[in-house]
This record gives sequence, C-alpha cells and structure tokens, in this order.
Amino acid sequence: MSIQNLRTLLAIAERGSFAAAAREVHLTESAVSMQVKALEEELGLVLFDRSKRPPVLTEAGRALLPEARELVRGYERLSRRTDDMQPVEGHLRLGAVPSVLTGLLPGALAALQRKHPGLHVEIAMALSAELVGRVARKRLDAAIVSELSKVPAGCVWSPFAREPLVLIAPPDAPDRPAGELIARYPFIRYTRQAWVGRLIHATMKRRRLKVAEAMTLDTLEAVTAMVSQGLGVSIVPDRGQSVGFAFPVRTIALPGRTVHRVVGLLRPESHAKASLTDALLSELIAIAGSGKGRRISSK
Repeated sequence: MSIQNLRTLLAIAERGSFAAAAREVHLTESAVSMQVKALEEELGLVLFDRSKRPPVLTEAGRALLPEARELVRGYERLSRRTDDMQPVEGHLRLGAVPSVLTGLLPGALAALQRKHPGLHVEIAMALSAELVGRVARKRLDAAIVSELSKVPAGCVWSPFAREPLVLIAPPDAPDRPAGELIARYPFIRYTRQAWVGRLIHATMKRRRLKVAEAMTLDTLEAVTAMVSQGLGVSIVPDRGQSVGFAFPVRTIALPGRTVHRVVGLLRPESHAKASLTDALLSELIAIAGSGKGRRISSK
C-alpha cells in the first residue's frame, strides 16, 4: 500500500475537496484522483461518493481515516529511526532526464555521498518514456522522470518538485506581457518527444498561442542558451535556482492559470535497494525545498 496515497486521502479529508488537496500536496487534481482510485482498488472499498460535488467521504472512507493517520505517522517514525540507525551502502542504477542532471541531481548526489560514502550511483540519461520502461523491466533501480500520467504496475512514483511553465526571452527584451513577446520574436521549441515538450505544446494549443517557429531542440539547456543569445523566445519549466550554470534570460509569467511540470522518483514498490532509493529521495526533497529548486511534497 502506498503511503503517498494515504497522505493524499488525509489531505482530501482535511481540505474538503480533491482540488484543495491537490494544492496542498502540489499535484494536479487528476493525479490526486488517480491516487484515490488506486487506493480504492487496492482496498476493495468505495471511499468517496462521486455523485456529489465535490465528492464526499463514504462511511467506509471516514472509518479508514484514523488507521490511515496512524499508518502515516508510524511510517514517518520508522523512516526517521531507520535513517539514523542504518548505513546506506551498495550500487544504485539511476536514470534521469537531462534537465535534472544539470539541475537538482548534482547537489542531491553530493549530499548523499557525504552522508553515505559507501553508496555508488551509476547514472543513465534518457527521456522519461524510455526511463519508465527500463524501471518497469528492472533494468534500472530508479529513475527521475517528469509528467508521469500512469504509474506502471508494481512501481511507486514520488513527486518532489513542481515547476511552473514560463516564457523566457532575451535579457534585453522589453518589459512586455508574454503574448506580445511571443508575437514579436521567433519561437524556439523544446522537442515534443519529451513529455514536458508535449505539456508545453498542449498549453500553447489551449491558449491559442500562435508562434513563428525558428527551431526545435532536445535539451532545455540548449533552448535557454539560444534564447539568451537573442535568437528567440521559448516556454520552459522554471527550475528556480537549481540550474548549475547561468544563461541570462528574462522570465515572464504566462497568461491564465499556471501550468506546472511535476518531477518525481519512480522505483519498484518492493525492492532490495529500497534503502538506497529512499536516501536519494530524501536528498532530492531537501534540495527542492532549500530554495535551489521548487519543492512540492515530502514523499
């Protein structure tokens, strides 16, 4: 049973709706709904009456709350105790999307190595779709991926960072709204082969943003470098201060409701290297919450 799903259930009970809980745990409302459905299927219970708006807890759902709270508290106590008592050693095969390799991951790995010198991490870089398949086939012990809409059977995905989509423009661009800058400059697109590239495309399509496309690139770093040199504008996730190099760009909020890229750690639900992946996740959460990235939740 996923502790994260139980945490989401408690957030809904405390906040009164799926939408409010989504804001609390920093996930999309659809992701919250998926977690609840997974919990209901696992328990064989209907936890919410969806004929009402917003959905309300059923009698079975209300009865589950005290046990869920105790399970979450017990898990947190055990995690703290285990972290204090157990050395973390071994070899971890980790996959990561390119933007994480130049963002949150280096700082997290450095902190991990200081605390656990007996841990060796082997890293493979690829796009999210490929990494998810490799974790599902047990060719990787874990992977840092983004925009995971469906968790493979037997795996757990723990989001730890939530990054808003923003427009980036050359540093000398005029201080104008995003729509005006998109109309004025060529557009540099991040590839739609990446899941976040599809999220960007869908956001542009919904908002009817018409662009004069100049080029398509397959790393966020390349996109940012081109924008920094005045070659156009782009829409990318705002990774805060996590990027380990500086291409100066002007950042402008997009019109309408903010859309986020969610980044998380995917790993097998039951795994011999769970202590290694848990230690890595703790460091990623710490980095994302330190101001060097955009934290969303604990686990």
